[in-house]
Amino acid sequence: MNEEQSDEKISSHTSSNSSFPPILAVTGGKGGTGKTLIATNLAVTFSKNNFKVLLVDCDVENPNSYILLGKKLDDESVESQSIDIFVPKFNKNACVKCGDCQKACYRHAILQFPDHFPSVMPHLCSGCEVCQKICSYNAIDSSYRPIGKKYYYPQTYEGLDLLVGELTPSEALSAHIVEHLIDEVQKPEIYSKYDLIIFDSAPGAHCDVEKILNASDMVISITEPTPFGEHDLNRILELLEIIDKNSYFIINRANLTKEGEDLSKRLSSYESIEYLGSVDVDKTLMEDYALGEPFSLDPRTFPAKTQFLEIFEQIQEILTEEFLKTKKSSNENLKKQKIREGDK
Repeated sequence: MNEEQSDEKISSHTSSNSSFPPILAVTGGKGGTGKTLIATNLAVTFSKNNFKVLLVDCDVENPNSYILLGKKLDDESVESQSIDIFVPKFNKNACVKCGDCQKACYRHAILQFPDHFPSVMPHLCSGCEVCQKICSYNAIDSSYRPIGKKYYYPQTYEGLDLLVGELTPSEALSAHIVEHLIDEVQKPEIYSKYDLIIFDSAPGAHCDVEKILNASDMVISITEPTPFGEHDLNRILELLEIIDKNSYFIINRANLTKEGEDLSKRLSSYESIEYLGSVDVDKTLMEDYALGEPFSLDPRTFPAKTQFLEIFEQIQEILTEEFLKTKKSSNENLKKQKIREGDK
């Protein structure tokens, strides 16, 4: 695609929906299939094609997208900020030891013995604030504790910014970090700067991944031609069916076994998933990977790069033609999700 054609696509999707850019999620059940490899190279290639891109690393327990972009989180240009959650602080002067807060805590994080003041077990507390809301005596004050960090890395490449969420080791509330990242990109001062937002999801089919997929317009699942890859991809397909989302899939390391072609045929029989193509593993790609350099920017010509760029062209066309149809649905899902969370 030449620069003029790319500019036409950019103007078409930014002018048609000036309020919010399309969101592309890269997922896949099994760890190590190449989700981050594909996500980072998509982000770099879109930015090279005149898109202003925000790549969001949502694998908060083990973020590593910055490594594949050849960057470090302690660089001077990186902006970091603590992510905190609410923890109840009991005011003994106002507390009447009624026990209502303990009964309301669905995580059983509040401990209270008869005729004693309540206390909280911080690592069990989800920060939902229900205890504070139901206290009739205003005996619960607000306090906060850090559970992770977010890092904002501007201009990792020209036209590409990086947002990374990281859960503090030993903490369990990874979903809270993911929710924070999703909320962050919905701020007008953030999303208004971008033509495209890419979510690099964690492996698995758990609640962190569900939140990411629900907030996305287009989902790309990465798998590999192994029994493990196919099994875990099926888990993602089950999750997508539950939340009523379709997906596209890419077979990474397709030449790893002889199953690549058979796998694409089997998966293509699903109505909810569409095959985009395969990327072989080769020596040049592995060299770039080891150096922390996007293989799509390598000036050399090699099979994996050619395959990837063909897939990129399909994704660019799908995004610019289809995201407006799904954006309304995605926004409705976000509203429903927030309503459900507010009811808890």
